[in-house]
Amino acid sequence: RTIASGTIPDPGSLVGNKTTVLDVPVKVAYSIAVSLMKDIGSDWDIDYQLDIGLTFDIPVVGDITIPVSTQGEIKLPSLRDFF
Repeated sequence: RTIASGTIPDPGSLVGNKTTVLDVPVKVAYSIAVSLMKDIGSDWDIDYQLDIGLTFDIPVVGDITIPVSTQGEIKLPSLRDFF
């Protein structure tokens, strides 16, 4: 299920071999945030799958979308980790 979504307007041209920061506003439903908190409370980690579609406007060719996907687990520190 989708827990967050966001879109940015066309940032214009991006310079090659340079780092460009793009701020993406993300919408998260309240019910999803509560569900995520329940999942964190049960096993103290966050399992995730990130699917992104990068759409580029190529002159003459048109829009091309490149899918990028990754998944994994983020372990959260517990009190035991601090002491």
